[in-house]
Amino acid sequence: MNRRIKNTLLCVICLGLVLSFNAVVFAQTGGGKVEELEAKAQETKEAIKEKKESVEEVEKIAEFVEKEKIIAEEQAKIKSEEAEIAKKEAEILKREAEIKDDAALKKAAEKLVVEAEKLEQEADIYKEKLGFIEKKERIVREKLDRQQTQINTLINKLHDIKLEKAGERGVIENMVRAVPIFIMGFILFLLLKFSLRSFEKILSNKTVIREDAITLRMRTLSKLVSWLGNIIIVILVIYFTLENFGFSPAPLIAGAGIVGLAFGFGGQYLIRDIINGIFILLEDQYRIHDVVKLGEYGGLVEDINLRITTLRDLAGRVIIVPNGEIKTVVNYTKGYAQALLEIGVAYKENVDKVMQVIKDVGKEMRDDSHYGRLILNDLEMLGVDDFANSAVIIKFRIKTLPIKQWDVMREFRRRLKNRFDELGIEIPFPHTTLYWGAGHDNDWLRNLAAQQSAEGKGNVNG
Repeated sequence: MNRRIKNTLLCVICLGLVLSFNAVVFAQTGGGKVEELEAKAQETKEAIKEKKESVEEVEKIAEFVEKEKIIAEEQAKIKSEEAEIAKKEAEILKREAEIKDDAALKKAAEKLVVEAEKLEQEADIYKEKLGFIEKKERIVREKLDRQQTQINTLINKLHDIKLEKAGERGVIENMVRAVPIFIMGFILFLLLKFSLRSFEKILSNKTVIREDAITLRMRTLSKLVSWLGNIIIVILVIYFTLENFGFSPAPLIAGAGIVGLAFGFGGQYLIRDIINGIFILLEDQYRIHDVVKLGEYGGLVEDINLRITTLRDLAGRVIIVPNGEIKTVVNYTKGYAQALLEIGVAYKENVDKVMQVIKDVGKEMRDDSHYGRLILNDLEMLGVDDFANSAVIIKFRIKTLPIKQWDVMREFRRRLKNRFDELGIEIPFPHTTLYWGAGHDNDWLRNLAAQQSAEGKGNVNG
């Protein structure tokens, strides 16, 4: 049987035994004050439910009153504006009637005055109605606040009953009740780990040389989900365990906030790490299995979360970099890579011939069954790049799959060295020429050198 299945069955059996023991203990200790407290807790829960239903009804009434208030305000404003307009028109008609001594105009002005008075009366009615609605709204709001206060009081009462009930239970009983909390936390931890591992198996494809960008991004987010999930599980287990033993987590949370403020200068670095980590993941700056350089540190990305990035360099050393310290990112393996090489040959060599030899080696590697899968394009010859002290530098590059540029470079150098040896193309090394000078003071040195040279030739002939 698979070891994973055995472990799962063992967990299920242990859980059943613990719950059975828990039920027996509760049956033996369930009388007395604990039952009374449980009854009070149930009554309090029902009272909270009723109050919440009542609050919902009052909120609906408050919404209706609010709509009535808006309508009354709009109507009072409209009627007041219409009355002002009618008054102004009446004044204009009165002046015009006096100038022209026109009875019809006077009659029309009087009619507008009557209409303005009527509109003012209607506006006053809406204003009175508005005052009544505002009073009604104030009463509804007070009732709503009062009921909300009652709900909060009942919630606090329920919490106190739970704490009192936990205090009435014995230490052994509290420990027994805490065991299922730890078991559930452990099961959640296993489920999270198993789910993420299954997800990564679905993503993995052993037939490809380098996984695509989407797969690597999913792997990175999987690591983040694992990190966040473990933190949430631990917090929940601690919260329910404290509540089970009769400790209120709320004061602890408030105390943690005060401690956080006290250590604010240290906490700002943590916040900076998390914010920078969020942007690194959102902007996809680098992912799991990328080779990056973060400031002065470089290596393969093994893990990323919101706070730190874990690298492993070529010597196998693990480097942990806080995300807040990352100012620049050099990603060597995103999208594609370039195997950039510089080869020095002697000045006596024909550079056109050398460049053709390099291209031939590049074509040979492109046709190779293994390295051809790593190379994306033909070799790109950049030409003569520099005249060094003892060599002509020829630069070229080969486009490769991400993280495979170093494999291609090493193999290319090996093949090119062998090809240069076959063709007699010299890869120079630094030379030093000694100059003895031209003065008479150095005649004895030149004579000594000539004598040693002659003796050496004589020994060879002999």
